[in-house]
Amino acid sequence: MDTRQPLDARATGLMLMLCLLWSAQQIVLKATADDFSPVLQIAVRSGIAAALVGLLMAWRGEPLDVGSGVWQPGAAAGALFAFEYLLVGEGLRHTSAAHMIVFLYTAPVFAALGLHWKLPSERLAPLQWAA
Repeated sequence: MDTRQPLDARATGLMLMLCLLWSAQQIVLKATADDFSPVLQIAVRSGIAAALVGLLMAWRGEPLDVGSGVWQPGAAAGALFAFEYLLVGEGLRHTSAAHMIVFLYTAPVFAALGLHWKLPSERLAPLQWAA
């Protein structure tokens, strides 16, 4: 059953605000790079986020189940994100924040293209190709 719905103005506006917030982070990272390493800034931000997720799990009473082996895919995804953020932090030393934002926001386009060719259920419609 297909539950996908077209985007409305609220969803589009929220996505635009989220993208503006994320791009502002890259600008702040670049602007403060001389005083505070971008990789360290990203590490501190990620550490705070991990602590907040841990507190949320504790507040909800959710156990941290490491014995069942279900944590391994999450750890692999986390390692890939950590590597991405390491490359972003180092990349900001060699290019402008604008270039880094373009690199980050074109990644989903390449993911969509890969899914188009890999999974038949994720084929792009002609209108999506035009956009």
